[in-house]
Amino acid sequence: MGLERASRHRQMSTDIEQAVLAAERARCEAMLANDGQALDAILDGRLHFSHATGAVDDKATYLAKMSMGRITYVSIDWSEDRVTPLAANAALLTGRMTSVVSVEGVRKQLDNRVMSAWTNDQGRWRVVAFQSTPLAT
Repeated sequence: MGLERASRHRQMSTDIEQAVLAAERARCEAMLANDGQALDAILDGRLHFSHATGAVDDKATYLAKMSMGRITYVSIDWSEDRVTPLAANAALLTGRMTSVVSVEGVRKQLDNRVMSAWTNDQGRWRVVAFQSTPLAT
C-alpha cells in the first residue's frame, strides 16, 4: 500500500470511527429521552437487538417496548469503546456499557460487554445488530 493510499485509509477509518461514535451517542441520548422518533431514525429496519437476558427484539418490538414504557433507561455509560471499520459503509462497535434501566417496572443496574454492527445508508449510520452480555460477577 503506497503512502498516499495508506493515509486515505487511515483518514477513512478515523472518519468512520468518529461518525459511529457520534451515532452511538445520539442513540443513547434518544434512549434516555425515550425519543421514539430519534430511535426510529437510528435503528435499521433489519435490527436484531439481543438483550443481556437473552430476549431478542426486532425494530418494531423494541420501539414498542420503549414507547409503552416497558423499558426505561435512567443512565448509560460507555467505556472501553472501540470502532472497527469493516468497509466504507460498515463498522463494528464494541465496549463496556454500564446502565441503569427499568424493565417492566423493575430497576436494574447492568454491566455488560456489548457489540453492535452499524451500516451507513445514504450518509446516515444506523444500528443493524446489538448484542449485550453480562460481565461475570
